[in-house]
Amino acid sequence: MPLPQYTRKDMLIMATALPPVVALFNVLLFGKNFFSNTVLIAGSGLLVAAVMALAWIGYALIAVTVRNRLPQGRQLLKRMLLTILLISLVQAFVTTLIFKGYDFFGLFGYSFEETPYYWMLAIGIVLNVMVTLVHEGVDSFERWKNTLQETEQLKRTYTQSQLLGLKSQINPHFLFNSLNSLSSLISEDEEKAEAFLDELTKVYRYMLSCHEEQFVPLETEIQFLHSYFYLLQTRYGNSLELDIKVPENDRKKFVTPLLLQAVFEYGFNTGMLSKKHPMMFAVNTDPDGNLILKNEWLPRKHPVEVSKEGIFNIADKYKLLCKKEVEVQNGNGIFTMKLPLIEHKIVAL
Repeated sequence: MPLPQYTRKDMLIMATALPPVVALFNVLLFGKNFFSNTVLIAGSGLLVAAVMALAWIGYALIAVTVRNRLPQGRQLLKRMLLTILLISLVQAFVTTLIFKGYDFFGLFGYSFEETPYYWMLAIGIVLNVMVTLVHEGVDSFERWKNTLQETEQLKRTYTQSQLLGLKSQINPHFLFNSLNSLSSLISEDEEKAEAFLDELTKVYRYMLSCHEEQFVPLETEIQFLHSYFYLLQTRYGNSLELDIKVPENDRKKFVTPLLLQAVFEYGFNTGMLSKKHPMMFAVNTDPDGNLILKNEWLPRKHPVEVSKEGIFNIADKYKLLCKKEVEVQNGNGIFTMKLPLIEHKIVAL
């Protein structure tokens, strides 16, 4: 079982504070004779050090418990006062235990004296306040440093997502195939050609505008996916199927732009198209407010090398913003991604 830890510097703080506290304790117990008596230094010094080290673990447990109940923010003062109070009570008990225990067992010839005992109680409270302030200062610095690192990582992730978005905007294969399909439709069916051109315009208008946005409503992404899917289905027919079952209230929540396209394209480029076994792309949500994206396909005999960069970029961004892991499962022709929908639009930078 790991020891309670308030900050990553707990051991350093304890190693710095413990020796003078042990020395002070023994001086109040035995006076100046403590430093001239090797038996006291070795025996009483080690005994008090052991008791204080165990007590320190108890103090850390109290501090961690109070911090978890009263997290950072407006509760800072309340948390500090409650921590000091509780640790002071335990500290008074430990001090009493040492003084009375030494007296009861006659350890090292000690007999109880009230004045040093009360001095130790008072000094203990002062030391408690000082150590608590140090802990809070170190904890605040660590939180600030972690926030700064997360912000920098988020900036890098966002920049990378912009680059990936730009790459998708200028995908020459998709554009070339779409223009080929349009050329064929013009000579075969002008109405279908007009509808195809309308959907193609919607797709590229969205691709060209969304890279400036960090988040868009899920409904906007679904509309884009319908247009994108229409273009592919015109070319490949019934080899593709799209199933979207998302309640209206979830459609108002937010996701990363081009999220659905990134997942869809990964399956489209990895799987084999077949009318007998159509490639299925499903979009739905669960009661916990998670978006479930699922691709089912027949694996290609000679799979195309497909970059997972976009998938990992999505996972990293959501992990930073929502503090939740994105679940990804991939195997046997089934790709599933589960990620939290964002309730409100977040300004990440």
